[in-house]
Amino acid sequence: MTTQELIKLLEDFIHLPGENEVVEFKKAQNGFDTQKLGEYFSALSNEANLGQEEFAWLLFGIHDKTHTILGSSYKPTRPSLDALKEK
Repeated sequence: MTTQELIKLLEDFIHLPGENEVVEFKKAQNGFDTQKLGEYFSALSNEANLGQEEFAWLLFGIHDKTHTILGSSYKPTRPSLDALKEK
């Protein structure tokens, strides 16, 4: 996806009336529990599969009630994200 496509997708998500089975928002401004992360991945993946959706989305740095973009410093680099695969 291009940057513009990702921006459009984010705009679509934050304009949803609320979270749903395949879109979840988390503040995660400074960190997020690794165990909970795995649980969210599993739940979102299952819901996407059941709903025959190609993707599910867990978006960090967004307030779950207001959908305000807050930003996040959770795993800010590709190597830090990739390290999650080792857990």
